[in-house]
Amino acid sequence: RDPFAQRDVAIKVAAPDALRDPERGKLYTHLFLNEASLVGKLTHPHIVHIYDAVVADALCYIVMEYVPGGTLDPYTAPGWLLPVEKVVEIIFKCTRALDFAFRLGITHRDIKPANILMAGETDIKISDFGASITSSGTDRTQISGIGSPAYMSPQQVQEIALDHRTDIYSLGVVMYQLLTGELPFQASTNYNMVYQIINTEPARPSALRSSLPPVLDVIVARAM
Repeated sequence: RDPFAQRDVAIKVAAPDALRDPERGKLYTHLFLNEASLVGKLTHPHIVHIYDAVVADALCYIVMEYVPGGTLDPYTAPGWLLPVEKVVEIIFKCTRALDFAFRLGITHRDIKPANILMAGETDIKISDFGASITSSGTDRTQISGIGSPAYMSPQQVQEIALDHRTDIYSLGVVMYQLLTGELPFQASTNYNMVYQIINTEPARPSALRSSLPPVLDVIVARAM
């Protein structure tokens, strides 16, 4: 509870042991610095607001808006799928948030259900911009150890230069999963997942859920 601003906040803290690790410590510090640089910049109704941040050798934390509804993760499983019209509304709001970030020169680079928070029945807020890249930066390629392979674009899994289209692809994967309860590519290893992302076409969502209107197949295919 922030008594000065009279609001509840969430505080993300880096574990001290992680910061002391020679390799992971540098990565976590980079992620926190990246997100801290966005304090006050991403003011949008569908992006988690970042209020304050401290990044030091022994302590890294970020103070942000508290979103009470949890993530989209539970709604990606068969038996827990949301009504189609709610999925469409959620994805539309995600596109508005990502478009806003894009116009500020920011690409999120880690869009997945765990980074999309529920702020109401169909209201969402995108979180965790630690892996983001900016148009003013010189390095627009993947940083090893960041991201979830199942949601990565072909460009990202190949660790080549990225732009906003990588977020469109990842959001397409999220939409596919929210509509069907399955990921577009199933693999037992990251190597096999990467191979499928680069070389194969996923089944149409309506092939897995026959009640889906064909237009959603087109939208998901275009995003991916």
